[in-house]
Amino acid sequence: MKETLLHLVSKAVGAFRNHPSGPELSSDTIIAYNAARSKPNATHICHAPFSNMYFNVHGDCAPCWLTFIEPDSYPKKSIREIWFGEKYQSLRKNLLAYNLTDKCNVCLKNLQSGNYTSVLARAYDVNTPADYPSMLELELNNTCNLECVMCIGELSSSIRKNREKLPAIRSPYDEAFVTQLEEFIPHLKEIRFNGGEPFLIGLVFKIFEKIEKLNPSLKIVIATNGTVLNYKVKEWLNKLNIHINLSIDSLTPEIYETIRVNAKFDRMMEHFAFYHQYCKENNRTLCIMVNPMRNNWHEMPEFIRFVNKHNINVWFNTIHRPVEWAIWPLPSAELSNIYKTLSEIVFTKQDRPSPLSAYNISIYKNLVDVQFKNWLKEAQEREAGGEAAPDMLSEVEAEKVLLKKLSDYIYLHFNEGEEQKKYHVQQINEKLKLIEKGLLEKNINLRFYTSILSSPPDVLYNRLNSSSAQQLQKEFEHWFSQEVSV
Repeated sequence: MKETLLHLVSKAVGAFRNHPSGPELSSDTIIAYNAARSKPNATHICHAPFSNMYFNVHGDCAPCWLTFIEPDSYPKKSIREIWFGEKYQSLRKNLLAYNLTDKCNVCLKNLQSGNYTSVLARAYDVNTPADYPSMLELELNNTCNLECVMCIGELSSSIRKNREKLPAIRSPYDEAFVTQLEEFIPHLKEIRFNGGEPFLIGLVFKIFEKIEKLNPSLKIVIATNGTVLNYKVKEWLNKLNIHINLSIDSLTPEIYETIRVNAKFDRMMEHFAFYHQYCKENNRTLCIMVNPMRNNWHEMPEFIRFVNKHNINVWFNTIHRPVEWAIWPLPSAELSNIYKTLSEIVFTKQDRPSPLSAYNISIYKNLVDVQFKNWLKEAQEREAGGEAAPDMLSEVEAEKVLLKKLSDYIYLHFNEGEEQKKYHVQQINEKLKLIEKGLLEKNINLRFYTSILSSPPDVLYNRLNSSSAQQLQKEFEHWFSQEVSV
């Protein structure tokens, strides 16, 4: 490419020092966010486009899982062509100008609300910009043995076959992809394998073989559901620098097995004990990944005590869909009870036995005092305006509410004549109809309007206004398929 990544970064340093701001992002917000970062970097607000490649099950590639909007794809383009290509370069330039309005609206919203812990960009602060990516995140296949209630067929072959009754997703990744990785593996500092269930995917082990030859000390992070631990897995654990992100959504067997369909709690806990000992003996990280939902939210304090006891990390994912399991659409009375119950929890000295205790408690505080508190406020505002929770509405009702929200936004923020405002509303409505039609052709059970009803009207309007219906349909397909993790 014409300019190296490091050269682009260096050009932006002076501008940042003089006036760190961007569209819809004030200098005060940027300064506050940088102060909250564990490794603040004054040259750019997000490292992902300068350091990371995330490949999903369809072959699409983006800097992170939130930026799959008109991405380049493998095998249409090679790994090299994607990394050094125009789309990556364009996003880099936007972020160096603090412009997050194109593909980074989720992080923008979290920044604007002060929810700095949930800003996905922070996950990439560990990697410094370079001319080659320092990290790869790979979803090579959706092969999975579980049918978790909050998951979808895009991430689980079992769900796609048994629950959705859809044909199998054919993985685009092949031996050529593994060969192309040979150019990139020597430059990597970290590689992450997501699911499906990585330990059931054959190509993962072929990439292990390349890593063993080219970069054997490379940090490898596996996001696993904890149900697969055989001789082959143990062999590679002993050979390579493998770290574990283990998903456990309940410490109560009955609740766990209700959520993680096909899994057995006792077997998973046996595997947890193995991974805990393995990570302790080999100085590897073990992080417990938790999905707070309607049937397990009360266990979140126990998770903090559990991870603190074992001196390991915790992370709380955000479940937006399906709405019947998500917490955010609940009525304000229920959200108020959840917030009150969890905010009154006190962690005693006995609950803080490990070096990681303070960090884990801070993650809990963010979940409760930022995320849940914001959801409560949003629910109160919905109800004050006469708006029912999204999961209580039919699709027809949700469509009417959404169109009114967008119409109110247009009439409030545009200094134009009545006819021009009506035209904008009509154009947005027609575009939504086209997107809905395309999505329903692929999934007739999709609740499109209900699913997007909670989106801030300014963010949604800007996306609808800036892209074609075809582009947006593809974006929403990724949105619906990428919001849950293993």
